[in-house]
Amino acid sequence: MRETFEFRIAEERARKFLAPGLGMRVNEGLRKVVLPGDDPRVREIGAIERKLRAEGDLFFTYWNVERRYSARELESAELLNLVIRGAVAPTGAMCGTGYDASEACPHCGVGARQTTDLILDTRRIAKGRDFAKTLAGEVVVSSRFVDAFQEAGLRGAEFRPVLHLGGKPSRQPEWYQPVTTSKPLKLDAKTVSGNNPFDLDERGDHRCPKGHVAGLNLLSALHVDRASLDGSDLFITDTRWGDRRGELRPEPRWLISARLRDLMTTLKAKGHVLEVAHLA
Repeated sequence: MRETFEFRIAEERARKFLAPGLGMRVNEGLRKVVLPGDDPRVREIGAIERKLRAEGDLFFTYWNVERRYSARELESAELLNLVIRGAVAPTGAMCGTGYDASEACPHCGVGARQTTDLILDTRRIAKGRDFAKTLAGEVVVSSRFVDAFQEAGLRGAEFRPVLHLGGKPSRQPEWYQPVTTSKPLKLDAKTVSGNNPFDLDERGDHRCPKGHVAGLNLLSALHVDRASLDGSDLFITDTRWGDRRGELRPEPRWLISARLRDLMTTLKAKGHVLEVAHLA
């Protein structure tokens, strides 16, 4: 596995704190820095960030961690983290999808119940994809993925047609919303969550006191309890990440079995990347 860190830093601050020539300018006011995870300069950037944060300021304005696995690592994994790429806008609620938040957690909002089929402007979903997700975490999958999943006899989800905003129900929907029927997977303590790689949110500002939300961001690879597996092929975690803000909602992580990975490889499914999930 190769891990890389990406940071976006205001050019003025980059010139002040970083070695000349490190990174590349995105525009006149912004620099992009990409480093291997084991590069000592990652720790240096972390030290600068912590110092400026203590002074009420910040160093980088964006960060991302990317993990790339060899084909052998992905093929040998028992369980994989399904990272869905490609945001769909507007969200379901903005298109008329009904939600009942009367029993949702007052701290994090988790537990709001969807009361109607998912309604989206399906024209905004990129063609040729098999997975997509709204900013509110509503996941959709293509009809060809659903057909292949069901024909293979895989388990763990049922699929409900996605309705097009302002349109009539289609006899052959292009998109479906997966609703998991598998047992949610429990996180192992090795999973690390926090605000950014250098701020693990020790005060718990973004953690739900009832345990629904682990933190603002997932920082490490996923580690889950093997005992929580139930033989299904599609899962979500029992814990979420994120913040309740506007249309944003805390989201679980989706995971797949090796059987589903093999099916998706044969299908040449698009709109996602896979990361190895570890069983404890």
